[in-house]
Formats: sequence, C-alpha cells, structure tokens
Amino acid sequence: MTLETTGKVERINVVQDGNGDDQPPSNEQRQKEIQKAVGNPSGATIRTHTTGGTAAEQLPNLSIPDGVTALVVYLPANSGDVFLGDADDQFIPLTDAGHVFEWEGATLSDLHIRTNTAGDGVGIIFEGGQ
Repeated sequence: MTLETTGKVERINVVQDGNGDDQPPSNEQRQKEIQKAVGNPSGATIRTHTTGGTAAEQLPNLSIPDGVTALVVYLPANSGDVFLGDADDQFIPLTDAGHVFEWEGATLSDLHIRTNTAGDGVGIIFEGGQ
C-alpha cells in the first residue's frame, strides 16, 4: 500500500465533529468569532469605586468582554471591610489588602458593595477598554 504525500487539497466541503457527524467547515466569519472570543482584548479597564455612605451601592455599569474575568480588589486605604453581593444581600467580605473577588458576568452593575465607612471602596480591573 502506498501513501500519497504530494496531493493537494483544493476544497473541504464537510468535516466530522466529535460524534462522527458531518458538519460544514469553519468559514472566515466563524474563525473571526472564535479568535475574538479566545483572543486577548486590547487595552484595560482600571477604575475605583468608593461609597458615599454605608448603604449598599451598585457598582458602575462596565461591560466585561466575553471570556474575560474582572477583578474587584480591596483598596489598601480602606478603614474597614467591604462586602459584595447583589442588591438584596452583600455577604462576600473583602477584609484586607490583597483580597480579590473574581467576576465573570457581562457587567459589573450586577454587583453591589456595602462598606462600614463612607469613602471605602474597591478597585476594578479587567482586560479590554471601555
């Protein structure tokens, strides 16, 4: 049996998926969608949010690119704890410099923070600019 090694592939009409079913091959548009989803976005978003009081406050409406994790960071200048959660309950404590909460939602405005001291807050950082 000989193995042909000098042949040319001119066109691929179908490929098989993991189940062995025929699927159309990826086209240029689909390849760009995949590249955008798994590639690194350009730029960075870096913000701080400090509270005006001790009641729960919504974080800014910053859109997080698909596939990116936002970090909500305890600010070293805080005089007390910061609590994260939703509008009804903030039960995740950030209590010291270096404490970080990872968020993979579509926007940061889904999160609320509450502090024991007005003016305390969090830093926000993620890949991709606004």
